[in-house]
Amino acid sequence: MAAAPLFLALMLVGCGSQRKLEGKVVDIWGKPVADATVVIEGVVQRYNADDKGTFSIPTDAPVKRAMAGKPGYIKEVADLPEIAENADYSPLTFTLYPEPEKPGFYAIGATAYIEVPAQRIRMVATEMQHYAGIQNIPDQGLAASHPAKFVFTSMLRPSELARMNLHLSKLRFVNKTQIKGVLGPTEATVNLWVSDSEVAFDLESLPSRDDYLITTRTPLTEGVYAFHAQDVLNEDDERVLMNLPKEMQVAFPFQVL
Repeated sequence: MAAAPLFLALMLVGCGSQRKLEGKVVDIWGKPVADATVVIEGVVQRYNADDKGTFSIPTDAPVKRAMAGKPGYIKEVADLPEIAENADYSPLTFTLYPEPEKPGFYAIGATAYIEVPAQRIRMVATEMQHYAGIQNIPDQGLAASHPAKFVFTSMLRPSELARMNLHLSKLRFVNKTQIKGVLGPTEATVNLWVSDSEVAFDLESLPSRDDYLITTRTPLTEGVYAFHAQDVLNEDDERVLMNLPKEMQVAFPFQVL
C-alpha cells in the first residue's frame, strides 16, 4: 500500500513542473486582438486569445519560438530565450500590423493607417535643364514628433525591390524660376514640388511575403515628403523618366504637420 502515496507524490511533482507561456496579442495601437491564434513551434495544437487578447498555454517541453496571427493581420514570430527548468516564461506580447487591403504606402498614424496616394511625376524642361516633381500633395498629414513609420506593401520580390532603389525626399515648391536654355536663362513656370534633400530610412521585411516596415532614422520636421523609385525626383534627363515602367513614374507624397 505504500506505493500509492509514492505514486501520488510523483504525480504532483510532475504537475508542478509544467510551464506556462502567457501573454497578450495587441495591434500596433495597443488594442487587444480578440481570438488571435497563438501557436508554438513543433506543437500541432493551436490556442486562441480571449476577447481581451490574453492567452495562457501550458507546455512541458522548452519553447524556442511562438507565433501569433489572425486573418486581416500580419503575423508576428517571437524567439524565446532559454529559462531555468522549473521557471515560467516572462509574459509575451505579440504586436500585429493590420494587413493593408492593396499594395502601396501606409503611414502609421495615431489610431489608424493613413494611405499615401500616388501622384504622377511631371517634368518642366528645356534642352539644357529639367525639373521633375509633383503638382499636388494630400491634405492629411502626420505629426512631427518621432521617427515616422510606414507599412509598404508590394508584389515585388526582394530582388526586384532592391532594383527599385527606393528613396525618400523632402520637397520644396518651385513656382517660377530661371531655367537654362540654348539661348541663355529663361523664366519658366514650374509649379512643382521638387526634391530638396534626402531622408535616411531603414527597410525591413515583416513576417509575410509582401509587407515591409519603413522607419525613418530621425524624426521628420514639418514639410512635404515623397517616396519615389530610382531617384527619379532628382533625375534631370526626361528620357530616363519616360523609359521607366509606368508604375515607377509616380511618387508617393505626404505632409508632416
